[in-house]
Amino acid sequence: MLNIINDNFKKIFSFFFIVMFVFSYLSINNCIFSEKKAFATPMPKEEQDKLGNDWVLTQYLASGIKIKTKSGVTSQARSRISEIMEHVMPPASSIGNILYDESYPPIAEIIQNGSLIGYLFETYDWVQGLGYSRKPYHIIAGINLEGKITGLRLMWHTEPIAILGRTDQDLHDFLGQLKGVSIKQGISIVLGVSGSVLEGEKVAMRGTAGDVSGLKEVDGISRTTTTSLLLNDAVMRSARKVARVKNIMLDDKDLGRVLNLETYSEQNWSELIENGAITESSITNGELIQKFDILPNIKAPRKARLSPEEQLWTKTYMAIVSPQGIGANILGRRWYDQYVVTGRNVDDLVLWVGFLGPETFYDKTKASDKDKVFESLNIVQNGKLYSLTPKMYKSLPFNHSKDGPKLIEQGLFYFSIEQSFDPTKRFELNYKILGDKQKEYIKDNNINFNMNYKIPEIYINQNIETNHKEGFNWLANWQSKISLVILSILTVIGAALILIFKDLISKNRRVHQIVRTSFLIWVLFWLGWVVGGQVSIIHLAAFIQALFDGQGFASFLAEPAIVIIGLAALLSMPIWGRALFCGWLCPFGALQELLNKFAIFIGIRQKVISEKNDKIMKLGKYALLFCLSLTFLYSFNLGLTASAIEPFKSAITFRFNAPPLALVWVLFLLGIGLFIERAYCRFLCPLGAAASLLGKLRIFNFLHRRAECGNPCKACNPACPTQAIKLNGRIDMNECFQCLDCQVMYFDQHKCPPLVAKFKNLSKQ
Repeated sequence: MLNIINDNFKKIFSFFFIVMFVFSYLSINNCIFSEKKAFATPMPKEEQDKLGNDWVLTQYLASGIKIKTKSGVTSQARSRISEIMEHVMPPASSIGNILYDESYPPIAEIIQNGSLIGYLFETYDWVQGLGYSRKPYHIIAGINLEGKITGLRLMWHTEPIAILGRTDQDLHDFLGQLKGVSIKQGISIVLGVSGSVLEGEKVAMRGTAGDVSGLKEVDGISRTTTTSLLLNDAVMRSARKVARVKNIMLDDKDLGRVLNLETYSEQNWSELIENGAITESSITNGELIQKFDILPNIKAPRKARLSPEEQLWTKTYMAIVSPQGIGANILGRRWYDQYVVTGRNVDDLVLWVGFLGPETFYDKTKASDKDKVFESLNIVQNGKLYSLTPKMYKSLPFNHSKDGPKLIEQGLFYFSIEQSFDPTKRFELNYKILGDKQKEYIKDNNINFNMNYKIPEIYINQNIETNHKEGFNWLANWQSKISLVILSILTVIGAALILIFKDLISKNRRVHQIVRTSFLIWVLFWLGWVVGGQVSIIHLAAFIQALFDGQGFASFLAEPAIVIIGLAALLSMPIWGRALFCGWLCPFGALQELLNKFAIFIGIRQKVISEKNDKIMKLGKYALLFCLSLTFLYSFNLGLTASAIEPFKSAITFRFNAPPLALVWVLFLLGIGLFIERAYCRFLCPLGAAASLLGKLRIFNFLHRRAECGNPCKACNPACPTQAIKLNGRIDMNECFQCLDCQVMYFDQHKCPPLVAKFKNLSKQ
């Protein structure tokens, strides 16, 4: 009876610990989770009652005060409320409450006939927009609940317009053109052409590519073109941020619903490569020649054959630059604003590609039909081919990335979500190279190199942008991937059936070997490398966050395989503990075990760790889980960075197409696993630690044991690959993956000593 009480006490204590952990996460999250988004500075609670210390909006709305801010405004002699009412507010409207929140700057309600019809905000508070003088613009703007600009007023600037023959009124007139404009539209700033055959025509200040039919043309200010662009950027970028925060529907295909466009931190080229924001792929002459050797009667290009094999043919780079954390670091702030954000519609996805050379993907010396498909370059996602054309492409002379290489070709490809290209999922860039003397791309006269890309998790559904009323249509997403959903469910069912009918499988060592190995291969190749269904600690953290903050839960369902595997793991905890996931459904675990089986096959001796050292080393994963939990509590984005300790993304999601440092870490772990089976799972895996804690809720034990197990018989101990069987014969279910090796021994009449003795006695009778 005492044992039963003791066991239940452990389960109750474990459940209480988990509940306390979750609620601690929630309470701390409410206090410190909000990050500094882009360039906006959140207001601490103790300062929310101080109107005007740092926030520009509150100072302009507070009558009769002096304005003194960090941004450069030193004083204001008179109240400017009358200007705001005249130029920004809709007719017969009034300014309501000023709304404060820890996670974003203040905004004021626009009230009309007693109802909320929009919001008032100041652009510098939200995006710190700077002018040509590199000093702030202070613009008061308003948007209504339909996402249209109600009005604008430039309150303060230091642009050197007088020497160019311009006045403040020119700037006011420019901004006045944006009144009534829908902020879901991109803005193309144009100037009239004079003194040429194009008299009366208008040209864009900065031409773009792709579908430009939806862009709104706005007349720029001649002789102050940069000022026009920067004013527009300050207004449109801040207005879109306010709209997304307040759930104003920009467009049902708004890219901000699936990507976190606001997160920003300054990063150099190496950091962008390291964290996967930019992916790279090198092609040498030797690799080129090897691929062409396979083709019948087609030689590699002459240039490759006559050059050293180790010489570079080209080096390719690629990135989705729509999030400013990537785009602004590669393109620089001004190009990013005009080519990616304010100059484009909210449903435009922008992909940047670059070629180090000496070869590129097209001949720049030849004129090309804008609608003719680039034969040498295309994109494939989920088996669907996306053709690329010159019309979609905006070539750039250089980039503004810190320490970036000098590329011979780079530019932007523009997509729309209507094209069904999913920016959150992995895709491939295929680069084709023609054989020697070949002029047109036909079957078997070219070779293909592909480069995988998946945008880092930090840029996917981690902010308020995903909290629209309609939300991400996860059900339609699942319906479009019905075969993947079915196979994922069948995989889970298959693993469950193996554990349910484990006795039938375990009674025959050969059958167990075939079933175990075959299932691990399926999980590694299909679930892992094909589908990318590797559950990680990031998914667990995101699930807890979505569960309690009410944001982004629908987008969490966007990955069917992850959801199905993760849900199966949670639901199976009371039955099998961590075993269903860790033992049978984890692709990285499968990779480790398969490599270890191969190591044993070729004669690599396995390292047996003493029970004392094994127990100490297994605490490592709990320590990592604790550290990661604290990191996620402090900052979700910092937690995402710290979770790089997990090798899953590099080995499984990216299929080893990862930065060098990440590859070194993965190969080190896999190398250790050749001598100690599942070393990472046993000693370092924070997800395994979380699964082990949740697994304490297990109320069943299906593994057979005999009275002789542990005393005197210890035959099962060396049979357990994870040393989960202790010297006393007890199985530590927190460390057991239910690989069933011990059950094979249990039923083996030739190797299990008690069973051998039993049948020996029977034969004597």
